[in-house]
Amino acid sequence: MIERKILIGIVTSTEYCNQIKDIFDLTLIESAAAKRMMSWMWDFYKENNEAPKHDAVFLFWKHAKQLPKDVAEEIEEEILPSLETENEAEPFNVSAMVKETEKYFQQRKLSVLSDNIKILIEKDQVEEAEKLATTYKPFETVSNKIDIHILSATEIREQEIVKPITLMSPWLKEGQMTIIYGNFGSGKSLLTILVAYVLGLREYDGKDCEINKWQVKTPTGTLYIDGEIGQQEMEERIKQFEWLGRQSVKHQMKVLSIPEYQLETQDTFNMVLRINQLKIIQWLKSHQEYKLVVLDSVSTLFGLVEENDNSEWNNKINPFLKDLRALGVACLLLHHAGKDGKRGLRGASAMGAMAHNIFRLSDHSKKEKDDGEAWFILSKDKQRQAGFGFRSFGIHYMQNKDKTKTFWEITDY
Repeated sequence: MIERKILIGIVTSTEYCNQIKDIFDLTLIESAAAKRMMSWMWDFYKENNEAPKHDAVFLFWKHAKQLPKDVAEEIEEEILPSLETENEAEPFNVSAMVKETEKYFQQRKLSVLSDNIKILIEKDQVEEAEKLATTYKPFETVSNKIDIHILSATEIREQEIVKPITLMSPWLKEGQMTIIYGNFGSGKSLLTILVAYVLGLREYDGKDCEINKWQVKTPTGTLYIDGEIGQQEMEERIKQFEWLGRQSVKHQMKVLSIPEYQLETQDTFNMVLRINQLKIIQWLKSHQEYKLVVLDSVSTLFGLVEENDNSEWNNKINPFLKDLRALGVACLLLHHAGKDGKRGLRGASAMGAMAHNIFRLSDHSKKEKDDGEAWFILSKDKQRQAGFGFRSFGIHYMQNKDKTKTFWEITDY
């Protein structure tokens, strides 16, 4: 029924054709008869910039001799009469029909993909099925055409876009990506676990919960995706901050430890694979109280081979980061400094371009490396917002005698 309505729209309405020209896909039409008719009508529209209307019947008879007998009979008996009737009728509701057409093509695209994946699975071609699944791209509808996104300053103001909620002032906001980088063992994970733990506290407004001038404004849950530390050590590090208080149940920090996952499931869970990225996105959609994701570290989780190649970043990581931004989920991305520790952020320029904030950790001059001490200076390479509110500072981490609690003090630099 819907394919017949699409055909009638193409035959009778130039406006309808204009609105669906960027989404029309003849390969998604199921009926052989409707597909033949649409191909002729669509060719007429493209050549003449108008719907064929009364020329539709002439176009049929022009091509009828080339058709299989059963297809020709179906068109002549079931389709042509309705086309002639519609040509005499009042114009249909173009706006409503465009929405129906978009929905139909979306469903058909997913259905075809699903059928092809099932066929591969039945043939025991699982890897090919996974690769095919990662090729899926959201259907580009009329409503997301670029035209409606090209705006003047006045039009942008009229949209009344809701500003992202601040999770931790003055820098951590929903939907924004922050890079924290430094040398191996500088304290990136320690700092990030502290931030994640404080964000989930039931009582988060005490002085003990402040990290210099960083203060929790909106508590949230954190999903920490660990590619390096391991489950047991993650638990030990989190436990050392429990003296700050209990986290609320709905904001309790969660850990996905890739090393343990791989050992137990024999699944590499490579974050490059789109199907694995979508698993994380689906979890976040069903746990909307989690507004922060930590990626520790980007090199390990995404298996970057050529870190200075922008295409690696754009193809492997950007799709996932765009998903997070669309969900309003903030991301802390942990990375390593250049080889000598003095060349800044290691990797492609695309990495820094997309980040809202880039923070560098460098060893404090008084740090005792042989003792495994964590003492670093935190400075900014980039901050799009609240830049004047940020000042470099030192953080010195200390443990009690039995090493069950970790404290910190803010120091000079």
